[in-house]
Formats: sequence, C-alpha cells, structure tokens
Amino acid sequence: MGRKHRQSRTLWSIVGRLFGRGGGFACERGQVLVFAGLLLVPLCGMVAAVVDVGSWYGAQRRTQLAADATVLAAATALPSDPAAADTLALDYAQANGHTISTGNLSYSSWRQQNDTITVHMQTPVSTFFSELFGVSNVHVVANASARVYPLSQVTGASPFGIVNTQPQLAGPNCPCYRVTTTLDLAKVGPGSFKIINIDGSHGGNGGPGTLAAWIQNGFSGPMGTGWFYSMPGAKFNSSQVKAAMDARIGSDLLFPVYDQVQGNGANLQYHVIGWAAFNIHSYTFKGNSGTISGWFDHVTWGGIEDTSSATSTNYGVEGISLVH
Repeated sequence: MGRKHRQSRTLWSIVGRLFGRGGGFACERGQVLVFAGLLLVPLCGMVAAVVDVGSWYGAQRRTQLAADATVLAAATALPSDPAAADTLALDYAQANGHTISTGNLSYSSWRQQNDTITVHMQTPVSTFFSELFGVSNVHVVANASARVYPLSQVTGASPFGIVNTQPQLAGPNCPCYRVTTTLDLAKVGPGSFKIINIDGSHGGNGGPGTLAAWIQNGFSGPMGTGWFYSMPGAKFNSSQVKAAMDARIGSDLLFPVYDQVQGNGANLQYHVIGWAAFNIHSYTFKGNSGTISGWFDHVTWGGIEDTSSATSTNYGVEGISLVH
C-alpha cells in the first residue's frame, strides 16, 4: 500500500505541473507562448515577402514580355520612319495592357541613323500582406531595345536581277518606297535577260519550271552576296512563269541587286550586293522583252542578320532582333 500511495502522489504531481499546479511546467509553458508570440511577427513578414515578391516577379516578367513585343513591332518602321515607330510602339503597348508615351521611347544609331529603339515601361502592382507593414504598392520596371540589321543571307529570293543604279534605289534620299516604277528585263549580254541562277548553279540548269517555282515560292535555300551565273534565255515567256507571276500580284518578291557583270551568255555572271523587295502590280512578258511594274517596299525578311560593325548595302530588306 505504501508503494502504491507513493506512485499515486507522483502521478498527481506530474498532472499538477502540466496544468499549472506546482508552478514548474506552467512557467515554462508561459515562456514558450511569449517566445512564439515574438516569432509570429517576423514569420508573418516572411510569408508576406514570399507571397508579394512572387506576385511582383510575375508582373515584372509580363511587363518585360510586353516591352519586348513593343520594340520588335516598332522596329519594323526603322530606320526610315521613327514617327511611325512611335505609333506602332504605343499601339502594341496598349494591346498588351500597358500605357506609354513617346517620352518612354528613345532612339540611337548603330550602323544607320535611328536603327535602334528602346522602351522604358513600368507597371504598378498592388501588394497583399505587405500592406500590413505600410507597403501598399510597388512599380516593376522593364527596359527593352530592338535593332534593325541588314542581311548577309536571305531565304525566299526570286530570280530577277535589279541593277543598283535603278533610280528608286540610288536616287537622292533613296531607297524610295511605294513609288510606282517599272523594272526593265532588257538584255544585259547575249542571251541574258537579268534572270539569275539564285541557287548558285551554272548555265542552263534551270528551266521555266524552276523559274516559276522561284517566283511563286521563293528559293528555299539560303542566298548570300557575290557572283551568280545567269539563267540564259527569255524564259519569262513560259506559261508557267506567267501563272506564277499572276499568283504573286499584290505581294512582295525579293529580287537580287547587282552592281556589275562579267562574261557572256551562259557564262555571264552578276555580282550581287544585296536585295530589294518589290511589290508586283503588273507585268509584260513578250518575246525578248519584259517589264515588271510595282514599287519597292521596306520589309522585314527571313535570313541571317549581318551584325558586324562593317558598313553594308541596305535596300530596305532587314532583320530585327532584341538587343541585350
């Protein structure tokens, strides 16, 4: 009985301590509550930081994407028309949920005057938990720049050559776009009618079917600058070629621009120095003469951008990239 009585007293003393009797555990429990209360404030701050910073990061990424889209769209008007680039930038920013002014835009020159555009964009973002600590909103910021480049290689070229002395290319303040003109496919030498083997082949390998495919679809491979052989004969008289031209009325074709020729006949070569986009309005192919009417266009085209610092010939056919 004595041992059982002692065990009972011990059990009751433990229970008493747990519930405040005897003072030991009650005091320790109070200390834990005070310590937990002290930790609660910084823990809430950490939760607020995690939630709000995550929200701000997402908003910043969306703002950066909008800024990138804005300058890429605006750069299509450069370098010749910064005013049109302003309009495009404001429209694209608004379409992506942002409002900017021309004060948020700036222009700089790398290889050409006004060939680079930069936008500064910011977005107000509301806070959630951080407002408990006096932070009601923040502004996330994004900057983006885009630049137009001449091309060192192109895809989708068409086979009719244009001499670089063409007035709308070489005249004062030119290239001159959307000015109606006529290209003359007159003889350059015996058997050559400004039709270029843009695939780099030699002689008469390309027939009317090849010529028609290059007109309707463009050459599928890359074309760089340099010497290219003539496709001899007035092959533009073919019904296939005329059907291909009919299909391209009202659209841009990419024509090689050359500055000199050498050789004769099937060995005649054109020295290609660049490309020009020509919007086709009409054509006349008859016998040994041919003309194409339309206007030169300023276009963004597929190809490899010439990002070197060297000066190159640019007839309004360009690539656009973000500048990092």
